[in-house]
Amino acid sequence: MFEQISSSKSEILDAAAHCFMTLGVKNASVDDIAARLGSTKGRIYHHFPSKGALLAAVQLRAAGFTHHAVAKLIDTSLPAVQSLDKMARGHIYEVLNSLAYHKVILQTYTGGTEAKKMSRVEQDLQDQIRTGQRQYEMLFRAEVARGIAEGSFEKRNLSVAVAGLMLILNSPVFWFRPERGASQEFIDTIARDISSMALASLRA
Repeated sequence: MFEQISSSKSEILDAAAHCFMTLGVKNASVDDIAARLGSTKGRIYHHFPSKGALLAAVQLRAAGFTHHAVAKLIDTSLPAVQSLDKMARGHIYEVLNSLAYHKVILQTYTGGTEAKKMSRVEQDLQDQIRTGQRQYEMLFRAEVARGIAEGSFEKRNLSVAVAGLMLILNSPVFWFRPERGASQEFIDTIARDISSMALASLRA
């Protein structure tokens, strides 16, 4: 899920995520992204054929960041509630670490983009995003199901349970402002407390 990319491509995606976050997906242009990079548009178009493809690549990389961070934390030798707590905290830490990318995803969910005809490249990237989202959800779904079987979590519809869980885990995207400053202690508190609230929503 997490694609290893060149440093040049990574720099472009970081700049794009920042511009989309600060200027808005609709308003940010390839010119804005090039200006932030201090380079020409040609450098961007060498890797991405359009603004739409660049936006989709930012979304895909956001999903890749969290999937890569969380997948390695799953521990089926532990009770599900403990394994899920590790996963939840890992998710929150990674969201805070790559916040600009996740704020771009939030914009696409809340009407920050306009519907338009997509190119084949953009369609393929969107398909990859949807596939990645399903795969990532299944990681949490499996641990929630295990917790239900163990009696730690209330028996309920798994799709609803996981959707609610992810909404809580993604909540810092709505309110966290790194520019105001945040100590590691505060970040640890965010991860601990939000994970605790998320797991409380599942408990029997």
